[in-house]
Amino acid sequence: MASGPQLLDDVRYANMTLGRGVQHAATEEVKDLLIRLHGKVESVRQEHEVFRQWCDRADKLYFPPTINERTGADIWPDHESANVNGRQHVSLSLPTPYIDVPSALQAVEPIENILATDSTDEAVAAAAALERVYVAWKNEGDFDIKWHKAIVTKALYGRTAARVYWDADIKAPVVEVINQPRHLFLGWKTDNFEQLEWAAYRMYYDPDSLIEEFGVEVVPFRADDGYTLPFVQQRSWDDIPARPASGLGNTRIEVWDYWYREPVWKGNKFVRMDTYNCVVAGNVVVRPPTKYPEYKGKLPYVPLFNTFVPGVPNGRPDLFDVEPLLREKMERITNGSQMIANVTGGDSYQLTGPDAPLRVPQGLKPVKGGIIAPGPGNRIEVIQPFIAQFQLEQFLTRIDRELATISGLNDLLLGLAPAQVLSSSKAINALISNYEARLSLRRKLLYKWRRDVWNLARDIFGEKNKDVKAIIGRGGGFLDIQDPSLNPRDELETATRAINLVNSKLWSVRRAMDAVGVDDPETELDFIRDERTDATLFPADVQVMAQLLGALQSLGIQAPQGAQAAAEGQAASGTDGLRQALGGATPGGTVATQGDESQGITPPIAGAGPTEG
Repeated sequence: MASGPQLLDDVRYANMTLGRGVQHAATEEVKDLLIRLHGKVESVRQEHEVFRQWCDRADKLYFPPTINERTGADIWPDHESANVNGRQHVSLSLPTPYIDVPSALQAVEPIENILATDSTDEAVAAAAALERVYVAWKNEGDFDIKWHKAIVTKALYGRTAARVYWDADIKAPVVEVINQPRHLFLGWKTDNFEQLEWAAYRMYYDPDSLIEEFGVEVVPFRADDGYTLPFVQQRSWDDIPARPASGLGNTRIEVWDYWYREPVWKGNKFVRMDTYNCVVAGNVVVRPPTKYPEYKGKLPYVPLFNTFVPGVPNGRPDLFDVEPLLREKMERITNGSQMIANVTGGDSYQLTGPDAPLRVPQGLKPVKGGIIAPGPGNRIEVIQPFIAQFQLEQFLTRIDRELATISGLNDLLLGLAPAQVLSSSKAINALISNYEARLSLRRKLLYKWRRDVWNLARDIFGEKNKDVKAIIGRGGGFLDIQDPSLNPRDELETATRAINLVNSKLWSVRRAMDAVGVDDPETELDFIRDERTDATLFPADVQVMAQLLGALQSLGIQAPQGAQAAAEGQAASGTDGLRQALGGATPGGTVATQGDESQGITPPIAGAGPTEG
């Protein structure tokens, strides 16, 4: 361990990494924690390094960092055609649609419903209340935007994760999508890669930013290898003012947000696992280990894979298999462009004859409509450029076919479908259904991740909010997610099917509402009841209800509890509304309103005789 910071000037700077932090730890206790974290990170270093290399490669494909002076944004600036004068160089942003189009289709909101865990009225009411909490939580936290961002990230890199934590300001759990998964190190319980054991997220802080965030001191320190490091130390009132961080050059400090679990024992009996978090900045622990009981032994990170690859803690990125074909396509288009440039660049000429010089005389150029003196015994001949006779379009079409085979993106999804396809609903349905089958596994993994995120947020909500805890205590509910249809025609067919099943008494109205995507069926049913019992909107329905209650009373049958009061209240409100609609021209209870000619015709009661009712 170092004896202390040395304020030295040195042009050789280095970042304070986790490995250097272990060597220069502030105390032995801090050193033990850093060694533990360093060992876990190194255990997954080999796999994570491969993942980091792909992330860097995918970034250059999706958003080219190089701007070519002649062609603009360049995906492959290292190719020889981009660095030789006179060569044609074509760079197309072909990888972008292979990320954006599948992501947009997967981001279509699914059909969600929180199902009751029991058939009792209390459990059903609890599920309905929890569904209202879920919908409000999604809308408040802009979950639809985060949903789309997570899909784009996992499609580009192959995996991402969501971090769920409690926000004390808004008093609700918040979801944060990890858009740089290359900095997230994950440790798994077993080799099936289903549950996390630890997680560490790496960040790089500028010295001034670290001082602002954690209130520590950062001073230059000369290490044994001759490099000057940003040495982090806790601030004390007895310390002299530190040297400004500007003397540290462009150095940065690695900050690790480390989450792990520890067992709880009662004697010799295992009780549970508790979740802990600490933050390490270089050689100092800036946030000591803190227990988070709301996670109940789980970690705040919920990983999301793009696809399933057996035995690998990663998903297959969308560009992983199409990149070679995209590069081959740009290579052939560049070659074809070069051939066209050679043809359209004009003819070349040469001097021939027994006395033709080895060097062309200065100023000798062919002149259209003029006479040129090439010299005695010489003549000027035309050299026509070579034109390769091959079918470039057929070759590019074959590449496009292979791209469609690998990615599943057909011409309809890419916006290239011909008019005869767009005019045929059967062709559209077939093409979309074919791609839906290709997305099946991705959507299942995606919806499971959505459910896991909500389950973690619900548990945190229950620990922090008494009302939500009471709802969970009464039964809570299970989030059921159904695949949405990507075809507009299927939506109409689903609605028609739901109507027919409800009319046939095979489905309940609530289930039909869930099938067509109604967020809150219970609230929607309350709205329907209010409208259907309003005489100004549906007078026939109100009259039938009143006649039904009258028929029940005449038969001595007790009306359902509350139905009589509801009917009278709705009738009164309906009468008042009708009077307001008519302008109140005739006051109620007058002789003018008691004649037979002013009374409406009572509709017959179904199943009753013509003289009854």
